[in-house]
Amino acid sequence: MEVVTQDSFNEWKFHPVTRKLMKMLMDDREVMKEGLINDSYSNEDEVKGRCRAIAIILNLEYEDLYEPVQKKEVVNDE
Repeated sequence: MEVVTQDSFNEWKFHPVTRKLMKMLMDDREVMKEGLINDSYSNEDEVKGRCRAIAIILNLEYEDLYEPVQKKEVVNDE
């Protein structure tokens, strides 16, 4: 497996395709959160899990590639 450098991670993170994907994930997460508030889901635990998974992806930092990701649910709106 190829070693990921800080530079290659930053290149990936700020690439237009990655930024578009992150925006889509952020928007999807917001829709799910609204649905949770409005009791729109029959399986809320599954939706909460999806929201948490998206938060981990949105908050991914270079160091997370080499350390276990802790509970990171705060999303930075860049």
